[in-house]
Amino acid sequence: MLFDRKQLVKLIVPLVCEQVIMGTIGIADMLMVASVGETAISGISLIDSINLLFNSMFAALVTGGTIVCTQYLGKREADMANLAAKHLLGISLLFSLAVAGMCFLFRRMVVYGLYGSAEPEVLRQAMIYFCFSMVSYPFLMMLDSCGAIFRSMGNAALPFSVSFFMSIINIVLNAVFIFGLHWGVFGAGFATFLARAVSSAAIFLFLYHHKGAVRIQSFFGSGWHGFMVKNILKLAVPTGLEDSIFHIGKLLVQGIVTSYGTAAIAANAVALTISEFTHMPGFAIGLALITVVGRCVGAGEIQQARYYVKKITGVSFLVTGAAAVLSWIFAGPVVGFYQMNRETWELASEIVRWQAVACLFFWVPAFNISDALRAASDVRFTMAVSMISMWVFRVGCSTLFREILDIGVICVWFAMFLDWMFRAVVFLIRFHGSKWEGRMFL
Repeated sequence: MLFDRKQLVKLIVPLVCEQVIMGTIGIADMLMVASVGETAISGISLIDSINLLFNSMFAALVTGGTIVCTQYLGKREADMANLAAKHLLGISLLFSLAVAGMCFLFRRMVVYGLYGSAEPEVLRQAMIYFCFSMVSYPFLMMLDSCGAIFRSMGNAALPFSVSFFMSIINIVLNAVFIFGLHWGVFGAGFATFLARAVSSAAIFLFLYHHKGAVRIQSFFGSGWHGFMVKNILKLAVPTGLEDSIFHIGKLLVQGIVTSYGTAAIAANAVALTISEFTHMPGFAIGLALITVVGRCVGAGEIQQARYYVKKITGVSFLVTGAAAVLSWIFAGPVVGFYQMNRETWELASEIVRWQAVACLFFWVPAFNISDALRAASDVRFTMAVSMISMWVFRVGCSTLFREILDIGVICVWFAMFLDWMFRAVVFLIRFHGSKWEGRMFL
């Protein structure tokens, strides 16, 4: 077997810890901002929806590079894995700079075009936070790329340490800027920018001086190789289209949320933050699946890939289920920390509990199985399914439910649950078939 139990534990545990800590920090971050008021929470939540779109595009590029890296390592071609890592870093930097520049040029068009129905003060706060978000994109991209390269080598501990370090910096600076200097949303954005900048520099230096299977010491003089760029983009573009269209759909849904007013925006933002915490363990295990399945497929061991997918998704069901149960039990008290009025608190608590139930049954097959299929290069199928599901269920049903159901903002969550159910069924059928086998193109 390519991975023994000790290696899997060494890969998965730091990833889960990293994501749980990041989720905890996200909640703490929102709690600090909550002290400024509901308009601050609402403004940040609107930009977070935009950030999720760009983050998904960055993650798609990183995923493409990681899969290429792991498949070359599975074939025991370390030189090609090195070349893939260097190209991933170069493409990531150029792409993130281009995105940041476009966001700066069209910032007002983006924010006011998407959320023009929001209150003026909410839009003002959103614009402040968006400016800090866009300048931090290149640092976030390098942080994610370097972390993914380490994980492709089976080293998840170092990215975890850097993420933990970044989270501590973020919390400390938030405390100083928000509570000490009373900078509000400006302070929250500035703290995030500084934390990402310092952490990305640190992990790049670690990778530059690393002596393992993948080395980038000659990064600046390696030149560009068209075939490697093509290999990475071959995986990244379908995944990027899938995730981008997915998040464009989420932005349209956010527009529906905005139409329900500031209280609904704030409740939705808090529920999203807490629900992301519920998904963190499963998301981490999805990253581990990409490394494990990619290595198995690269080595031509399809049956081992199947074995590890079943074993690792079983673990994902356990940890995600535990997180969902905890979020259901403690929904009220956790939401209460956000210092919102009674109406907003009740709405956010109800959303969190509904989300916990749906997550318990559908999240793992909907997202972890698709990670495994992507790692096996079955990216076009996952793209097609995700795009259809997003537009038919999440966007289409959100619009339909708003018109026919008088239940408020929670209607968009019910539409999302239908999206999860459809994905889960289709991806499970695909995995238990054989059409995804033999799609490695290296």
